[in-house]
Amino acid sequence: MMTKFRTLFTAGLIASLTAAPALAVGLYGQWRVSFDAHPGGPLPFTLDVREGKTGPQAWLVNAPERLKVEQVQVTGDSITLIFPSYNSKLELKAAGNGTLAGTATVLRATGTVTLAARAQRGSWRFTPTAVKPAGNVTGRWNLTNGDNKVKGLVLLKQVGSQVSGTVQLPTGDMRYLSGELNGTQLKLSTFDGSFTSLWQGTLAGDTLKGASFAATSRPAGNPWEAKKERQATMNAVVVEAPGGERLSFRLPTPEGQMISLNDARYKGKVVVITLGGAWCPNCHDEAIFMGPYAARRQKEGLEMIGLQFEYGTDQARAMRQITSFKTRYKLPYPMVYGGQPNAEDTKEVLGDLAPVKVWPSTIFIGRDGRVKEVHVGWAGPATGALSEKVKREFDETVTKLLKQKA
Repeated sequence: MMTKFRTLFTAGLIASLTAAPALAVGLYGQWRVSFDAHPGGPLPFTLDVREGKTGPQAWLVNAPERLKVEQVQVTGDSITLIFPSYNSKLELKAAGNGTLAGTATVLRATGTVTLAARAQRGSWRFTPTAVKPAGNVTGRWNLTNGDNKVKGLVLLKQVGSQVSGTVQLPTGDMRYLSGELNGTQLKLSTFDGSFTSLWQGTLAGDTLKGASFAATSRPAGNPWEAKKERQATMNAVVVEAPGGERLSFRLPTPEGQMISLNDARYKGKVVVITLGGAWCPNCHDEAIFMGPYAARRQKEGLEMIGLQFEYGTDQARAMRQITSFKTRYKLPYPMVYGGQPNAEDTKEVLGDLAPVKVWPSTIFIGRDGRVKEVHVGWAGPATGALSEKVKREFDETVTKLLKQKA
């Protein structure tokens, strides 16, 4: 009897040990994830989970971008995606009938926001079957956005019924938007681990009109209207020329250093200060460019400082956030903590250059220690030629200042 019990126990133990890995393997592949309770209706994106040599890997797909997830855990019946540089997380667990359910937690100015998520097999966006578009939205559109009629630019590319593109505003771009034109109905969405954006519109001739929604939007959304124009354009970055101010901040890094522009390291150097925060999606895109650029031109006399303003009053959490941001993008320059992204804290650090209203913005300091230019805004890679123009103008400014004497 004891022998029979041991045999059954051993068989059961082996089954329990092998069941979890087998189920975990079933979690790999492509999933259509959707935040169904997102303001404005479902916000979908594609999640691609694969088994790598060193463990599970995953990508968020907002065509044409495949954004690699920072940390991935696939165990038993669950998938957990962790984004330390955003201080956000997406957790999904088997919910029956081959579906997953869970939540995303993202950080906003008002605190942590929780979004209910569900997933099913597939990579379709809004409509699972082919749809017939009523026209073609490929091209450039002049945008009027919000109740304040802010001017911007919509850049779209349509192949069949599938549409990709972005929206550039004076405050930055919406990163990679992906979706479809179903009849006259345009729907575009994006999720990059924290940032969510949903754009809906109706096509009527050369006009698109609708509303956009973020994770904390009001029920009616943000109204927008765009007109298709072949020469539609805008300046993504506004260049300001202050009166040669000197900045005198002394601020901490997560490593415990205190950084000041009076330090010997910066004497006689051109110093570029990026103003950002880990919560800002455009700051992430900017960092991808800034890291290699700073390393390449440092030997010519360029120094950079990342001046971060983070949500909340918990400085320890903010320091961890800054460390994760710096690590993700391998930034070779100091990152300092300036406080929260509000008028009071930016004024305390930057004086007359504050308040900061657009994130990211960039301060250029000449070899004489005086502020020469401020570039307000950024255009990320989703904007294509607009992004290349912004990077080219950034490089031209740095080159000009490097040639000047102290």
